[in-house]
Amino acid sequence: MSLLEDLLITLLFGTQASFTHPGVLIPTVESTSDIELKNVVKQTQRSRDARETLGFSQKVWRSMTETLRAGNDELQGNKHHLLPKVWDLAILARNLLAAKEKAQNLAASEGFEAEIRRLLTICVEKTSKPVPPNLEKAAHEKELQMKGGYKKVLITSLQFLNNLMTQNETRKLHLWLHLFGTPSSVTNASPATHTQNGSGAGSSGKNKGKNKSKTQSGARGAANNNGSHENGFAGTAIGTGVAPHSETAQKCNSLSAGFNAKYYKPGFLTDVPRLLQPDEIEPLLMILQSGVVAFDGTDEAMQAVRCKLMLAQGYGRSLLRETLVFLGAWEVDEEDFCYRVLAQVVEAILINGLIPYAYECFRDEKDVVTPAQSSLLKLLVTVYRPQPALPTPTQGEWVQNNASLGPLQYLPSLRGVIKQPYEYDDPPVIEASIPTFFVNVFRKQVLGPVLAVIRLQGAIRRGEEPKDRFELSLWDLDRIYEGVYQFMELFILFSEDDDAKRVLHANNDALVCDFVKLLGELDRNIPRYVASKDKPALAEVSREKEEKSTEAVEGNSTTYREVQRSAVDSKFMVERPFDIDDNAHDGDNDLDYDDLDDDLDDQRDLVDPDEFTWPNVKRFLVILISSLAWNNKNVQDLVRKNGGVEVVLNQCKIDDDNPYIREHAILCIRSLLQGNPANQKIVEELNARETVPSEVLDKHGYEPYIDDKGRVKLKRTGSK
Repeated sequence: MSLLEDLLITLLFGTQASFTHPGVLIPTVESTSDIELKNVVKQTQRSRDARETLGFSQKVWRSMTETLRAGNDELQGNKHHLLPKVWDLAILARNLLAAKEKAQNLAASEGFEAEIRRLLTICVEKTSKPVPPNLEKAAHEKELQMKGGYKKVLITSLQFLNNLMTQNETRKLHLWLHLFGTPSSVTNASPATHTQNGSGAGSSGKNKGKNKSKTQSGARGAANNNGSHENGFAGTAIGTGVAPHSETAQKCNSLSAGFNAKYYKPGFLTDVPRLLQPDEIEPLLMILQSGVVAFDGTDEAMQAVRCKLMLAQGYGRSLLRETLVFLGAWEVDEEDFCYRVLAQVVEAILINGLIPYAYECFRDEKDVVTPAQSSLLKLLVTVYRPQPALPTPTQGEWVQNNASLGPLQYLPSLRGVIKQPYEYDDPPVIEASIPTFFVNVFRKQVLGPVLAVIRLQGAIRRGEEPKDRFELSLWDLDRIYEGVYQFMELFILFSEDDDAKRVLHANNDALVCDFVKLLGELDRNIPRYVASKDKPALAEVSREKEEKSTEAVEGNSTTYREVQRSAVDSKFMVERPFDIDDNAHDGDNDLDYDDLDDDLDDQRDLVDPDEFTWPNVKRFLVILISSLAWNNKNVQDLVRKNGGVEVVLNQCKIDDDNPYIREHAILCIRSLLQGNPANQKIVEELNARETVPSEVLDKHGYEPYIDDKGRVKLKRTGSK
């Protein structure tokens, strides 16, 4: 195999010459050299011996570094035609990291990692550069092709960084420092606990499927909005709540020795989420996952240090914010691999007691709830729900993927295991500080602006205010609505947990009043919606959906979007090098009847922002009031004193903006009346004022009427 090493060095010399001295090689020789280099790349995918032979060679890494450095110089000079050669180098290096720790350390010590970081910066710059307007068609297509080439190199470089740090604590820490900056000061011996709105930031979570109470600490004084640019930090403790003389701090400092500051430019990945799509961003999310999630076999203390370092540094918060915004902007499905990876990252933040701190870091005075905060709430709900426990491989070997130039994976064969029925991990324990924090945030930051918007909507509908008073756009309202929706889901989750529900009850005087007030304002100002009976035929809609038609259905402008589902059976939540399942399909084309019903029910064409209907919020509020009032006379009385019984009774009607709200309202009335004579008396004194026609009764020859005592009865149609 030494011949392979000599061959590769010779090929790299020729590639470097094509960078530094263009035209020095005969075109046929240069073409042959490129083909042979691609053959070596393929061989490193098929052969473990080839990967170890080349990956353990210092001469190979040194030659690769010199070649990539020359290629980067040319790319910075806009020599875009050389991009395929640089891509081959990145793919080769990524594959060689299969040799694990020795190859990883050589890649860093010989400077190849630094050149990859430089290459990433170049790719981000070229990919994010806007296409000049008014280009001719040929020039426009060439520009797009060039940007696409840089994006492919960017993705491969991210895969390289992920493989570089896999199962290597030293490389993880060094990469973390390059991503987010170096800490600038030593923290106090006792961890600082972040507080907000009178609430502590502590929380306990699960560790590898088992509930374990952990001491939580925030990252208060160490946060630096711009990140630190100091390189000399060996011998100091990372400013992340770690005591300077602790074993973890000493280990961290020893690992920090030898930090390669070449091309040190923290924050070079912050813009990456804006450039990629969900199926392209996976390696970036896996880098975050590998650095902070406590997998089997990882150093949990160091994972915690990196999690705190990420949020303590401005660049870390910026990158995390961009990934959360990415999740919401692309509406990534909960079963998607990207979503599940980010959920694990959020769980690591929760375990380290930094969820309140992270939420406040993403706050913006211009938004009631920012997109990043909404995504954080959504992921937190996912973390607190029981999740399938995926199998963790204990041993395995590098295997080749299907694509000829695809990445490698380090996994044993678990295809049969994953098809077995899932076992569910116990979700993290909800400590009192978490619901207390979010209740305070909702009441102080969210409720007031939302009530003001709803009241203005009602005033405009009644003609009390002109339409131009409503300054929010549909896009603004959608951002507010998404935040309110996620808060409602989180509160419902809290109401299902006994300990968290006690926290909500402790605040019932304020919280229940707020729920009743919000429901009352929605009831007064946002009219119910009942879908038109004129619905397109199911067969016609099915045909339109299959043809992906954008034409109107029966004169309506509503179109039917494709439902995409990501195949994640072959993705495992373990620390591993990057891999792509090339057999994953884009989703099946079968008609989704649930989505079809949603589309059919919403036949409106809402144009004016003031007509926004806040779908599902009434239903959530009814569910919350029902849960809090169950077997709790204090809450029952509080709802009555605030006029909530009548408001809930008014929800016993069909409202297609709030599916099944009538059924939820009936259960809520039961919770409010059970064992409470005062509430029961209110219902007894209500008299029916009018009856609503019913298709079912008409079909069977009956009609409702009200007798002398105000009771609703039935009679045969036409009878007296």
